[in-house]
Amino acid sequence: MKRKPLSAPWLQKTKSACGKLVRARIFRYAIVQVYVISLLVNLLVETFSRASLFKALIFLFTRPHIFLINAFIVSVLIAPSLLSKRRPFFFLLSATLWVAVGVIDFFLLQNRVTPFNGNDLRLIQDAFDVAFHYYTVFQLILLALLIVAVIALVVAAFFLLPRRKEPVAYKKMVPLTLLLMFGGFGVTQLGIATGVMAQTFPNIADAYHDYGLPYCFVSSLLDQGIDKPYDYSPEKVEGVISPLASSPSVTPPQTGEATEPNVIFIQLESFFDPKRIDGIEFSEDPIPTFTWLMQNYTSGFLTVPSISAGTANTEFEILTGMNMADFGTGEYPYKTILKTHTCESIAYNLKALGYTAHAIHNNTATFYGRNVVFSNLGFDTFDSIELMNNVVRNELNWAKDEVLYGEIIAALDQTPGADLVFTISVQGHGKYPDEDILSNKIELADINDAYGDETIYGLKYYITQLYEMDMFLAQLIEYLQERNEPTVLVLYGDHLPGFNFTEDDLNSGNLLQTEYVMWSNFDMEVEHKDLHAYQLSAYVMNRLNYHEGLVCKLHQAHLDSNGTASYLDELTLLSYDMLYGEMYCFDGVNPYAPTDIVFGFHDVTLSSIDVIYDKNEETFYLTVKGENFSPYTDIYINGERYKGTIYLNENEVFLANVTLTEGDQIVAAMPMGDEGTLRESLPYVFTASDVKNP
Repeated sequence: MKRKPLSAPWLQKTKSACGKLVRARIFRYAIVQVYVISLLVNLLVETFSRASLFKALIFLFTRPHIFLINAFIVSVLIAPSLLSKRRPFFFLLSATLWVAVGVIDFFLLQNRVTPFNGNDLRLIQDAFDVAFHYYTVFQLILLALLIVAVIALVVAAFFLLPRRKEPVAYKKMVPLTLLLMFGGFGVTQLGIATGVMAQTFPNIADAYHDYGLPYCFVSSLLDQGIDKPYDYSPEKVEGVISPLASSPSVTPPQTGEATEPNVIFIQLESFFDPKRIDGIEFSEDPIPTFTWLMQNYTSGFLTVPSISAGTANTEFEILTGMNMADFGTGEYPYKTILKTHTCESIAYNLKALGYTAHAIHNNTATFYGRNVVFSNLGFDTFDSIELMNNVVRNELNWAKDEVLYGEIIAALDQTPGADLVFTISVQGHGKYPDEDILSNKIELADINDAYGDETIYGLKYYITQLYEMDMFLAQLIEYLQERNEPTVLVLYGDHLPGFNFTEDDLNSGNLLQTEYVMWSNFDMEVEHKDLHAYQLSAYVMNRLNYHEGLVCKLHQAHLDSNGTASYLDELTLLSYDMLYGEMYCFDGVNPYAPTDIVFGFHDVTLSSIDVIYDKNEETFYLTVKGENFSPYTDIYINGERYKGTIYLNENEVFLANVTLTEGDQIVAAMPMGDEGTLRESLPYVFTASDVKNP
């Protein structure tokens, strides 16, 4: 007797319907299949990326040649489906992967200006760390359910979509697949060669709009590092550095002297002058301290490499003097080359003059890999939020910048000599709320009708953060003015906030310009000069008559002339040589060794423990006493971390329900994610005498 199929009738009908669709005449031809699917997928991807089918169609009809190039790029992933008997399933799978990129881009653009790019994949751990700042628990659960649903549908499609009965004609399909894949590559290269497609993106958000998501996303995956200059050679490098040798030198201060000024940089998160927003007036100035500083001290516009995001890249330009435009699309050097390579920085340059270099950030140490990168940039100490006490958080759970006041003072107190203190703020961080979540000290007195309620609520929250950040600056300047040490304070915003502003929304400057101020507690001539972020450190060094480091000297040679035609080409050449080349500028030997970085400014000590034994539960309750504990402190017993540690105060932490035996070693430590510890006490050896009720 013939066996009946085990599948249900509805399953057979579904399979039959799918089979009829696949066997339709237009789908009989492999090339037509690939390109029709690629065109439809590209239209869908652009619809999500632009958050509008209408805008995607405008892109198709106003720039059809660019749209077709993107479709060819999409086809490169779809073409290998021809080599499988399960061709319909793999068509669906490859299309789903592309659409997923568009959907992710759509969701990211709701919270930032920078589109989804390949370098975000390198920041996946950092994304998890900040997810709750951007999304509610409910939204994250929905996102997880959506991912599960998509995976379930793909799995179902594997069983539902028909499988070809006849064998794949590999002799025909392999050459055809290769032709399609290389065709996509060739058309893209032709677009680049003819100037239709750009190779560098000064503004990645504009690039996605102008050149399409597939092209820009693939560029961000493949384009990394600095391209080798066509004329790279020892002679060319020598031609760049030889004129720099005539720069004046400075005698470094002797160890222990405080005759040279402390240099403090504070990178203020999403900070700029909100009075630049056209169509909005405030009941009072949200940043009175910063406004006064701009009027009375050296200041100007600062052109940064990104909008709404990219804090670490502005930071990179400030510290190294290198130009982010030389690197790959959307690249974060902190996540690529600087994980394993050292290079010139203001920290190394000032240390050559006798300074001690400190970094401070009121966020976690591992964010953007700073726990490793700051060692490769020459910092001696790094103080992160895990090591801070008295942290106050705002309504979005970002640490307020007021905690930086005491940390900067602690950094200055570390040595009797001159200090570089590089500080990264976090309070002004988005995503900004789309509802009214706080009472404002500063009201929006007049509002252009073009701004919707969601933007207004976000702006009200944002200016409150600016006002509090400005108060912190006022407090710090008052302290530095009275401190008996010459000090230079450099303040600047890392990028504009994420409000989807256009150039028309600003009454001065552009979307890539924040502001900087250079204050000192001693007389310095006031200049009002616009700069790029990669010039700022060299400019500060020049004002102090410091000329150390090749990149620094190169910028200083061009600061007054506004640059020659070869200025940026020389910077590219020097940057490539230092990071990716043969280091001809250093005679082949990198002079910058990673530092043995110390985390935090205070030793963590464990002085005593109180142990209570619960006979009923046969478990111990442990109170650990010492100094310089923080809310991030955990107890380690014989090297095992106990995440249930409860912070009581900076001198006590508590741990319940533990098992202890004679000779166990107890340590109080601040963990560095899952990568070890930042600071830890000496071990305390447990004995029976530590139990209060044996």
